[in-house]
Amino acid sequence: METRMPYTGSNNAGALAADTATRAHEALDTAVDKASPAVNRMVDKAHATIDRVAQSAVPAAEAVQSAVDKTTAATSRFADACADNVRAQPLAALAIAAAVGYIAGRVMR
Repeated sequence: METRMPYTGSNNAGALAADTATRAHEALDTAVDKASPAVNRMVDKAHATIDRVAQSAVPAAEAVQSAVDKTTAATSRFADACADNVRAQPLAALAIAAAVGYIAGRVMR
């Protein structure tokens, strides 16, 4: 067991402060050395988890993009077909639009 020297003046206080600082640095270095492998393992696991999530997200994102593309194409085809029908039969389209407007107005009352 180490014996501490009693305070006898500023020289001993300076030496004690320097010794305490040195011990604190050594304790910190020891703690870092002990914690470093655990931190490295956690970082490796975090990287692996990110990689797994990314691998799962890519197919999902591609499926969503494919569905958006299909929906956009179907909407475009429907709009073109409607426009073609209106151009082919403008009076019928106007009558249908008026009927839908009348029915919608009655329902909204």
